[in-house]
Amino acid sequence: MTTTINMRLPNLGEISYEVRREMQRLVHRYAIMPFQFRFVDESNKLKKSFTYKDKQNHLRRSSIVYKLTCTCVSNYVGQTRRNLITQINEHKFDQRSEVCKHLLANPTHRFNFKQPEILGSIVGQKELHLLESLLIQQYQPDLNVDG
Repeated sequence: MTTTINMRLPNLGEISYEVRREMQRLVHRYAIMPFQFRFVDESNKLKKSFTYKDKQNHLRRSSIVYKLTCTCVSNYVGQTRRNLITQINEHKFDQRSEVCKHLLANPTHRFNFKQPEILGSIVGQKELHLLESLLIQQYQPDLNVDG
């Protein structure tokens, strides 16, 4: 019984045919059990060369719900329609922020402000508030206080 291995190769003209011939030659020469290659052409469209979209820096994202976790395992869940970095800076320096209050009361504690956990993203102010409320119920962060 012969095993068939399907292999996708980009169609790069003559180079693709040379690669196929060389692979088949090597398989026939060194294979322990009989098998054959079946080559499937991949079209050489430009868009296939760029399959990955550039990821947006997570600190530049907006309309998100995020979680900040302290080294003492206390955490805070919040939402922002602005860039996350703007909100993070307010948590660091605005003494009305529960995160800032926690840091002032516990000077040895640290938050990883460069890597906040993004819990969700949604368009619309009402939807964002609803998502935040649901995630606060789910995570029950101890630094969130009713205001």
